[in-house]
Amino acid sequence: MNINSKLTDLGGFQNIIGINFKNRSFLIEALTHNSLFCGLPLNMDIYKKRYNLLNANYQKLEFLGDIVLDLIIADHFYLNEDIKEYAKSNGIKKIEEILTNVKTVLVKNESLVSIAGKLNLKEYIIHGDLNNIEDIYPDVIEALIGALYLDQGISKSKEFVDKFFDIENALNEIPDSNPIGEVQEKYGEKNVYYRLIEESGPDHCKEYLVGLEIYGSLVSRGKGIRVRKAKAEAAKEHLKSLKKTPS
Repeated sequence: MNINSKLTDLGGFQNIIGINFKNRSFLIEALTHNSLFCGLPLNMDIYKKRYNLLNANYQKLEFLGDIVLDLIIADHFYLNEDIKEYAKSNGIKKIEEILTNVKTVLVKNESLVSIAGKLNLKEYIIHGDLNNIEDIYPDVIEALIGALYLDQGISKSKEFVDKFFDIENALNEIPDSNPIGEVQEKYGEKNVYYRLIEESGPDHCKEYLVGLEIYGSLVSRGKGIRVRKAKAEAAKEHLKSLKKTPS
């Protein structure tokens, strides 16, 4: 399917999600990856003007969608007694920690790949030379949440999340091991800091190197195609080192 046919078939995608955009520019932006322009600013400018886009790719919408998803999760559990019971039974004092774990479950790679399959997302992402399109599924899904928020407000974003994310069962799926949460619980939130050390690779396929600092000292590093994943890897590495250190 070429770019023109993808743009022509946006109605088909809207049928899949069950929501029609009032301003389809938001939808186009959410589905567009920077590899489309092959690093040529002129191509980017032409594309933006042709489809009346504020931004030429989904990156800003992804950032917004990540925040909107946080809000939807917090709103869902605000009056939910299950989360209080979960906190008591697991000896967790801070509800924020559980909400973080819930989000980790909802945005784990397997979950988002499954959602991408339901959306037939591979057929609708607008991109150039991109070898591993599956790597950007999480970004595009969060961008779609952000696009729906800008187009029709929190209610439509929530409708999308409720339809495709299994929030109801997320508490039951929290793994025993949550490296970021474990590190935070062990040292205290104020004493843990994740620092972005390096970004490498082209814009459409970046890899991030994150350092975990505890009490101001660098204790481990982690890599990932998303900053969140790199943080988790850094936390895992530190926890592994603790197990290796003789008591």
